[in-house]
Amino acid sequence: MSIIRTERFTAMAFIVMLSILVPSLLASGNDIDVIIPKPQKLIKGHGTFHLNRETRYLSDSSLAGNAIHYLQEHLKRNAGYVLQQGRSPAPNSIRFRYDPKKIRKSEAYILNIGKERITIEARDKAGFFYAVISLMQLMDPAIWSEKTHRKQQSWAIPSCIIEDYPRYRWRGMMLDVSRNFFSKAYVKKFIDRMAQQKLNRFHWHLTDDEGWRIEIKRYPLLTKIGSKRGPGTKLPFSVYPAMRGPKNKVQTGYYTQNDIREVVAYAKARSIEILPEIDMPGHAKAAVTAYPELLQDSKDKSRYRSVQKVSNNTINPGMESSYTFLNNVLSEVAGLFPFGYIHLGGDEVPKGAWSRSPAVKELMQKKGLKNRREVQNYFFTRMDRILARHHRKMIAWQEVLLGKPKLRQSDIFMAWKSPKAGFKAIKKHRNVIMAPVQYLYFDQQYVRSQKEPGHAWSPPVSTYKTYSFNPGHSPYLKGVHACLWSETMLNEKIADYLASPRTFALSEVAWTGQKHRYWKEFEKRVSKWGVERLKVQGIHYRP
Repeated sequence: MSIIRTERFTAMAFIVMLSILVPSLLASGNDIDVIIPKPQKLIKGHGTFHLNRETRYLSDSSLAGNAIHYLQEHLKRNAGYVLQQGRSPAPNSIRFRYDPKKIRKSEAYILNIGKERITIEARDKAGFFYAVISLMQLMDPAIWSEKTHRKQQSWAIPSCIIEDYPRYRWRGMMLDVSRNFFSKAYVKKFIDRMAQQKLNRFHWHLTDDEGWRIEIKRYPLLTKIGSKRGPGTKLPFSVYPAMRGPKNKVQTGYYTQNDIREVVAYAKARSIEILPEIDMPGHAKAAVTAYPELLQDSKDKSRYRSVQKVSNNTINPGMESSYTFLNNVLSEVAGLFPFGYIHLGGDEVPKGAWSRSPAVKELMQKKGLKNRREVQNYFFTRMDRILARHHRKMIAWQEVLLGKPKLRQSDIFMAWKSPKAGFKAIKKHRNVIMAPVQYLYFDQQYVRSQKEPGHAWSPPVSTYKTYSFNPGHSPYLKGVHACLWSETMLNEKIADYLASPRTFALSEVAWTGQKHRYWKEFEKRVSKWGVERLKVQGIHYRP
């Protein structure tokens, strides 16, 4: 054999050997550039920590409890053992330390992984939890598996130091369960996937024209009538955008109050607050169909359709019974959701609503209201006072700010039509969450194609487009928020597809400092590691 042929053989053998070894080396924990969202600071160390059955944890704070339990759950399922508590610092240990002097920011953490010990430092529950999320992302993707057939005994974790904290306090995502209902089990999965990306506000769109999905004990018809639509029911399918599914079956579903409590606790353990939305005064067809005598003026001869072509779907602000009803509903909602805010909708009140209502005409004369906008301002001013009585603040869509409503300074408004609308509200010293359709409406198609699921009424929202969004900085800018409206989401598979991988981009926009974000580098992390984590969880995603 000649020297040249020998060298070719040796090189070929080396390449083959690398093709076998490199994936296993990467999977065993030698790559640290795997975390999504990207940490603010990451320093590579030397060596590898091996988490195994002998590893022990130590904690000096109950604030670390949720984080420890989350890691234990995944190890029990995918390794066959539970991380046990130790008594004193020793090799092969994970130490959770409460240090508010060293860790100054909320939700921040320091994760120090050495060859023999791991130290996690934080000042609050969220900080400890996000440190564990980063730790688990550094492990083999199999740690995320929900249905594993093999038990991995040892987990190699590369040595490194991570100092991390979020860019924005509000990192949210909305799931619309009104247009198409999603089971409690799927809602939990949705929340868990948010937690894996360090998102912390789950916006639960519970009511709309197409369905009322939350049990209100004082008004049982809301779910008896308002949660059902289709043949033989009082609530028809909306006609625009056209439903892509069969219309010859009754669609139904709602969450009991016990369901709600269970989901709230599940989210809380993952450092996620739940923002419930009770949409009003428009988008209320399900409510007004269930209780027309309470919510609509019987003498109102107005005839109108919403943008979605739904007729007569608006609560009447001229009737005292409307406020009594909404006060009672919000009382029960506040009792179920401990978060300090409730979303009241406020978008897309149809033109022509109330135009021939004697009750609204009388209200305008009594209060000196000049036009429809002032009637809407009056309505939300009263609703804000009702929320205050229940010790809650208001979140609403940007339309509620039109005119000069007398609302509390602590209320927050979601800018969905454009970033410009958000900046305009910020200039008026109003608290804003950026949720612009051009970047963060995940119900829109990724690309314009008849083969793609999703809406096409707005320009496509690719993963790159989401990642390119820079919300800016202001004391009044509270964060960013993606929306997943469900008109076209006929099943969980479509919902997963529309959410992933765009959720990865959302998380990095919301968490990572702008100067640390680079598309090519992000794309590499997602395609190599983010996708692997989706695969092991059985999440349908767009390649």
